Amino acid sequence: MNETEINLLAESALQALGRDDPRKARELLMEAIGAAPSRPDLVHALGVVQLQLGEAHLGLPLVEQAIAMTHELAAKGDTQKAAEMLDGFTLSLAAAHEDLDHPVEAADAYRQILARTPGQPRAQQQLGLLLLGWGRVDDGLAELDSYVARDADDPDAVRGIKALLGEIRLYLARKLHPKNFLEAHRESYVEMFNGYLKGPAKGWIAEPAKMRRGPDGRPVPIIPAGARPYAGVRVDLVNEMTNQVGQVGDQPMVVQLAEFPALAQAPVQFKWEHEEFDVRVSTQCPWDQLPIHLMFKDGPGSEGALDAADQVIGAWYSAGFDGAFGTPDAGRLHDISYPEAVRGFRGVTYDVDMGRAELRAIDDLVQRLAHLHAMHPIERVLFGRGYLPV
Repeated sequence: MNETEINLLAESALQALGRDDPRKARELLMEAIGAAPSRPDLVHALGVVQLQLGEAHLGLPLVEQAIAMTHELAAKGDTQKAAEMLDGFTLSLAAAHEDLDHPVEAADAYRQILARTPGQPRAQQQLGLLLLGWGRVDDGLAELDSYVARDADDPDAVRGIKALLGEIRLYLARKLHPKNFLEAHRESYVEMFNGYLKGPAKGWIAEPAKMRRGPDGRPVPIIPAGARPYAGVRVDLVNEMTNQVGQVGDQPMVVQLAEFPALAQAPVQFKWEHEEFDVRVSTQCPWDQLPIHLMFKDGPGSEGALDAADQVIGAWYSAGFDGAFGTPDAGRLHDISYPEAVRGFRGVTYDVDMGRAELRAIDDLVQRLAHLHAMHPIERVLFGRGYLPV
């Protein structure tokens, strides 16, 4: 295969990405790499495709390989070509680390770019946003202030960041409670859910549990294979006549606060004041897929903390699954992920489909965690998207 044919394959892959067909793009790029394995641009493009497929663990080593290949080009004297590719590749490296919950490595990648190319707008913008989502709000504001002052990016991008900065500072000045974000996400999701029941799913059953008959003949929740023993599942809707299952929304629902629309554009952690431990709420906290992050302090009390946390989370989820945070016939928790240990087993993350449960489910969980904190000191709890400390 000659270079022209290889370039045509690469162009076809880009077109497939433009049609939102990353699997076809991957197929074409793998064929191109088979014919030209020494081209870092093709290896990098395949890594980006893996990121778009949600497979950052596969994309990261490809991007790292492409960066290593550019350094080899530079060592052989082709410094200009290597330099042209390196910043873009390193941006992809940072994105892969963000997807994999590696904020330190992502920040390092952005800073590598800024050391080579001071003021590189994309790197500076993304570093500032990363810091905001990491809970380092002052550092994020400073980085984004510098980005706006440089005014070296697309004007719409600069205006968007300027609006975000203004809204963050206004929210902090008003000393509002960040539960506002949880409330807004819940209300919008429940309104959409109830709208389905009055419209296309009128007459369907809402929130039924997946059940089976136990040894004594009574119905018990079906626990998915490999899930925690408390992880019963409720589906959003089911047609009683056909047993067809319906889902409310196909993506986690992120919503805006009326006065703060820009805050919905990126995760920003705001402190929930006056708690016994550090509680944060993210500006992105989709009620239908709510990340709940929990991190313990290192030292005395840390041993057995994750197991103790799982017992607390399990009891809370079971209560919500059975309707403790709703009404007798609605408002129950729907689903919970397997706990993912993070930060060297000092932290854990769950994703919870809160269904139509009431906001008091969050207050109840915070109270339960306060009891846990007395035995296993908690460093931070975060509701919504973002990163725990490292």
